[in-house]
Amino acid sequence: MPDFKRMAGEKQESQVSYFLDRYFGSNDNYRILNDLVIEVNGFNSQIDHLVVYKAGFIVVESKSIQGSVRVNSLGEWERSYKEEWFGIPSPVQQAAVQIDNLKALLRENSSELLGKLLGVQKGFGLRQYKTVIAISSSARLDRDDIPADISQHIVKTEFLVDKIKDLTQAANSGLKSFAKSEPRFTADEMDRIYSFLKNYQRSGEPVPVTDTKPVAEHAEVPKALGQDFVTVSCKKCGETDALTAQYGRFGYYVVCAKCSTNTALKHGCPACGSASTKTRKSRSDMYLDCQSCQKSIPFAVKWGDGASS
Repeated sequence: MPDFKRMAGEKQESQVSYFLDRYFGSNDNYRILNDLVIEVNGFNSQIDHLVVYKAGFIVVESKSIQGSVRVNSLGEWERSYKEEWFGIPSPVQQAAVQIDNLKALLRENSSELLGKLLGVQKGFGLRQYKTVIAISSSARLDRDDIPADISQHIVKTEFLVDKIKDLTQAANSGLKSFAKSEPRFTADEMDRIYSFLKNYQRSGEPVPVTDTKPVAEHAEVPKALGQDFVTVSCKKCGETDALTAQYGRFGYYVVCAKCSTNTALKHGCPACGSASTKTRKSRSDMYLDCQSCQKSIPFAVKWGDGASS
């Protein structure tokens, strides 16, 4: 039988990734990482989404919830399903653990990632570390019964972009009062942090930072080295050139300019033949990420300007 719970969770994560990538992926004030797994002192942390901005970091925890949500005064979470209530782990506490591990990892590598100020090595201690819990837009929230210190972290996915903008507005505004109270990353430091986390090995051994240009989540082989593109075709007319990638209710797809037909942007891995693949957007490029051999191969289509949400 289909694992509907897993499918719902993946759909929610995909929607959150789409909003973050679309609205912040091309903005120089942000760096977006999705499905980030790190290991510190033998402890794994899987961060659904991480926003790096000038003042620090925002951990975004995705939660697929179709019923109601309530949180008691002790911070214990419950969700409803078919008129019954079930306890679930607190995503706020999950994010807190992720932030602790992220801080530890960054501290260990601060000399590689940050520059010096007046000859003194800068660190990560005074940066902002924020938490956002992005739940399904169809979930029901009774905020009157949720403690205020927890409610401030919860947002429906449809309002996620506004939430991120609100949390980062001061850092991006250039206000002098903010600059005096908290340090900000330079553009080069943000690129180094992004590249380091993207390349971080689950074994706990970091890859040395040698290039400040953001790189993709999986190892992408440059076209100059003979990497072929993954070709897709319109399911109706067979067109392969006049296609643009977009995102909709059921994930990424391509639109044919000749017959206006939509075709799912899915493909098996051409390197190992595995069907366990994911489609990913990086700025205007589309990639096929293989979960088996860990290769990332570009699609022969580009992101369309007319993409809909």
